[in-house]
Amino acid sequence: MLTKSDLQSFLQCSRKLWLERHRPELIPVGNSSSHRREFDGNIVGEKARLQLGAEFIWPASQGTRESAAEEAKRLLDASPDRPAAEVPMLEGGVYARADALVPIGPGYALRETKASSFPLKGDKVTPASPKEHHLEDIAIQAWVMTQEGIPLARAELNLLNNQWRYPGGDDYGGLFRQLDVTAQIAPLMDHVPQWRDEAEGVVAADDMPVLTTGRQCSEPYKCPFDVFCAELDPAGPEHPIELLPDAAGKSLARKLKEAKGYVSILEPAPEELTGKQADLYRRIQEAHRTGKGILVPGSTERMAELPYPRYFFDFEGIDLPVPRWPGTRPYEQIAFQWSCHIERVLGEFEHAEFLDLSGNDPSLACIQRMMETIDPDDGGPILVYHATYEKGRLAELADRHPKFAPVLQTYIDRAVDLLPLVKEFFYHPAMHGSFSIKKVLPVVAPDLDYEELDEVQEGTGAQVAYIEAALNPNTSPERRAEIEQKLKTYCCQDTWAMVEVAYFLAQAGRPVRPNEM
Repeated sequence: MLTKSDLQSFLQCSRKLWLERHRPELIPVGNSSSHRREFDGNIVGEKARLQLGAEFIWPASQGTRESAAEEAKRLLDASPDRPAAEVPMLEGGVYARADALVPIGPGYALRETKASSFPLKGDKVTPASPKEHHLEDIAIQAWVMTQEGIPLARAELNLLNNQWRYPGGDDYGGLFRQLDVTAQIAPLMDHVPQWRDEAEGVVAADDMPVLTTGRQCSEPYKCPFDVFCAELDPAGPEHPIELLPDAAGKSLARKLKEAKGYVSILEPAPEELTGKQADLYRRIQEAHRTGKGILVPGSTERMAELPYPRYFFDFEGIDLPVPRWPGTRPYEQIAFQWSCHIERVLGEFEHAEFLDLSGNDPSLACIQRMMETIDPDDGGPILVYHATYEKGRLAELADRHPKFAPVLQTYIDRAVDLLPLVKEFFYHPAMHGSFSIKKVLPVVAPDLDYEELDEVQEGTGAQVAYIEAALNPNTSPERRAEIEQKLKTYCCQDTWAMVEVAYFLAQAGRPVRPNEM
């Protein structure tokens, strides 16, 4: 028997399905991305069931899949006028569970809930096309449903309305918006038997499918076997041309690969590396050719232009699919933590921080603590890494708390982004084409490594930690205190990393870190 999830895995990658069935022990334990998806799915599913009212049917799932499907069909036949949730269905060798079946006349609307936003075109009003893998998902269910003899009146995706703001009072009436996809899934349903047959062949095979890693390793979902599979790939060039960064660099790499057959960044003549970032591309090429980092002249002077005090600042935020606090939208980023290293005079640092694990709206306290730490009137630059994120959070805080909008706008105006400065002046082969601070830091400060941090090592890990500490009532005080310390350590490292990068660009030696922890 195959499940809907099996078919979805097959459609993403046949090797993924084979490994799930034959080598499940290879799935990493404790992956922060999978934890976050599980949390989002559970909370969204809980709210979606509220749409069905108090009298919906919820078939038992105990026993075998065959018995569960038979019991569900019996309940539907006995109460055809009542909606049903998480309905097990089995037919044609495929097992699926419908999130909801809602009676419409003589049939049902098959409603599939996703923890995704309702697709809108640029006008933020007109519905856009749904994601292909969502259509495949509901097409598989619709095929099983009709094969089992349950009449299908309509198929719809139940998606989060991210243009809606939570009014408070546990009123989630506007959280979802339905997208009718009946017409789009009709041709896909005809393919389900072929998908089933091909997937059965993959599962039955003794040997793992022969594939190389590619886009399927991350789309539509990050595959848990990506590291394992990458180790099986044939050896590629030591310096692949795909090291060219950003969308423009990747586009140029594709063009050079297709037109000239280049696979290594060392192959093109420098004049073939064109575009607005040509100087950067040629610096990357030269660094990989020589095996040495390159810091071009001018960074020292640029850093010297920044006055004191200097504030090295970083937010951590949570984007909940189901908003908890009035005035917030689904997946709106809410800052729950920040770290700030302050350099008032050259070489003298102090550290300030904010972290709210109460589960209450952290926004107002976040602003007030910022105003205590960053003088609104001293004009000191606020150094960040990838300013889009920090500026976005400040703008959202200003929207929600207009009283503080003038102060927050001064912070936005004072933001200095270190990321484009690194791109303008520096590159090292060990960065492997990335300008993420987690790639830059080991080059400029080899003794500091995010992988040495315990549990919280990146943004998704910080979100998962926040959810456990602030939103899970079953978390013990001892565990909450442990998480608090790990979050502070991680965020503090982010801002100290910026200090290290700034000193590197200034060619001022290594800074002496204060004993803030």
